[in-house]
Amino acid sequence: MIHAKPVVPDQFWILRKDDRKVGNIQLDSQGYAVSIDNQVVHYRTLDMLQQRLSVNFETFVNSIEPDPYQSHGYPTTDPAHSAVWDIKRQIPLWKKEPRSQSWHAAGWYQIKRHRTWTSINCPKLIILERYQYRGPFHSREEAESA
Repeated sequence: MIHAKPVVPDQFWILRKDDRKVGNIQLDSQGYAVSIDNQVVHYRTLDMLQQRLSVNFETFVNSIEPDPYQSHGYPTTDPAHSAVWDIKRQIPLWKKEPRSQSWHAAGWYQIKRHRTWTSINCPKLIILERYQYRGPFHSREEAESA
């Protein structure tokens, strides 16, 4: 039996038989294009495809669970709400509460205050607007070595 493993849900599958790739299925304008051994055959529905080729479709499993304590891959001190990427400053922003008005920058930053650079985790955006900074960094060690 041929097993169809989904790559893109309801659009693209890889066909495997005995743990080796034998082809693929792709959704196109004519229905479903099945490519096996450099031959392409079109089927209008998945039911027709399953009946003629005896294909077992596996279910799509999204194994990546978003970490609530991250914003765009950078650590946060609290669960991130309303996470956005500030294009102008190139930093990830988030709020501590859904209805909050205060934005925080995710990650670690080097901030220069009174001629001294200090490492700060998740500073408020207003701090980055007022002082010179370097970052974001993924860890304190990375920030201190910059």
